[in-house]
This record gives sequence, structure tokens and C-alpha cells, in this order.
Amino acid sequence: MSDKLSNSEKRDLILQAGIQLVPYVGGPMASLYFGSKQEKRFKRLESFYQEIAREVEAMRDSIGTIEQQNPIALEALMESLHEKIEVEPTLEKRELFKNYFKNTLKQPVSSNYDERKYFLETLNEMSLLECEMLAFIKSQPQKSQVGAIKKSGVDQYAIVGAIGRLKSRGFLTATQGSFAIGGGADNSLQELVKVSPFGVSFADFCLKA
Repeated sequence: MSDKLSNSEKRDLILQAGIQLVPYVGGPMASLYFGSKQEKRFKRLESFYQEIAREVEAMRDSIGTIEQQNPIALEALMESLHEKIEVEPTLEKRELFKNYFKNTLKQPVSSNYDERKYFLETLNEMSLLECEMLAFIKSQPQKSQVGAIKKSGVDQYAIVGAIGRLKSRGFLTATQGSFAIGGGADNSLQELVKVSPFGVSFADFCLKA
């Protein structure tokens, strides 16, 4: 692990110093905020590794040996993973990070470092809706029409946006379905989408253990 401060740690130090400058209340506010923040980060990491310890024990026959791992690449990925777990507030995303960790043990890091790094950074940036949409579309035997994909309580155009981001990440391919003409027509709803081979690799590595 590097002794250098990460960008988020540098930002926290600057923010903490800034809060402390506020007359009368700055010191107590900084102590309250950063004390609670550090405790939450510690608890997230503690819980993550307690769960990982139990689950890895159950899958030890499928884990590669440490000699198969590229040690420098593995260290870099694990350091980045720790930072993301510490600040991730949702249990659902931390479960996906757990999948990433376990599959890294099953499938050692070698010449595929750039792809693994992309998977981790992208997983961190993705919303839960994007993860759900990718898993759903992957489960369909045929291409899915965007306008036919629904989720209770979610606006249709939130789904359109999530699918657009998945396409930009290289996880979906799209073809135009029936083409509508007219003032009220929206051809984004007519698109037919399916998961690309790259999207399949990502989903298999990050969305399931």
C-alpha cells in the first residue's frame, strides 16, 4: 500500500481545514462530521472483509494461487477497491464490489489489468439502475425494445438515460426498430438493444459471484 495521500484524502484535509475556519462552530462541526465519516468508512471495510472471509472459505477450491496473480497489478486494484468500499453508502453496490473481489481471486490478474481496472472504475460510476438494466437485458433471449423495458416507480426516460450510458460504456449494442415520423415521435423508444460481448464479460465478472 502507498503512503501517499489519495485525492479523496487530500480533499478531506482541505475541507476539514476550511470548516475549522468558521468562527465559533467550525471546530465542533469538523469533529462531528469527520469523526462520524471515518467511523462509517471503517465499519464498511470491516463488514466487507468479515463477509468476504466467510464466503471465500466456502469457495476455496475455486480460488487461484497467489503465484498466479501479478502482484503489482493486484495491489493497485485492491487499493482502489478499498477506497471505493469506504465511501460507498449502498449495500447493493458493496455486494457488487464483493463479486468483483471474489472473481479476482478466481480469475487472477495478469495481462488483463487494463480491462480489470476499467471494470472496477466503471462499476463504481454506474448507478444501481444501470446495473439492473444490464442484468435484465442480458437475461433476455432476444433483443429488447427500449420502450418496452419498464421498472415500477422509475420514469421511462430514466431507463432511456441508463441504457444510453450503458451503450457509451461499450456494454450494449443497438439497432433501430420501427422508425416513427411526426411531432410526438421518439425513436429512442424504438431502439432494440442487446448486451455486447464486452458487456457480457463485465456482467459475468461484476454482477454475479
